[in-house]
Amino acid sequence: MSKLYVGNLPSDCNESALRQLFQEHSLACTTILVKRGGYAFVDCADQSTADRAIDKLNGYTYLGSSLVVEPSVASAAKKRTVSTYVDDNEASRVLIPSSIRYHKAVGTFVYHK
Repeated sequence: MSKLYVGNLPSDCNESALRQLFQEHSLACTTILVKRGGYAFVDCADQSTADRAIDKLNGYTYLGSSLVVEPSVASAAKKRTVSTYVDDNEASRVLIPSSIRYHKAVGTFVYHK
């Protein structure tokens, strides 16, 4: 069984509406769990169904929202990317995801010793 993350769902989307969307695209899914916040987890019968769901529905406009459909990855299994850079001959390590989030939140940041 392959689990998918479906994001950017309209606020009024529920389990039956999402199940109908998958059925309209001939995608067999066993379990759909819609969460508050505009996302859901969908269990597909097999990997080929999950791959077809990603191909057909990722970027698909559904009730005015462009869906994000991708393989679901447990948060503990997500890889943290570490980048090393040199500033004034001193090596520094930065966790890329947190740096990107910070940059998006406050703008450009400068490293100080």
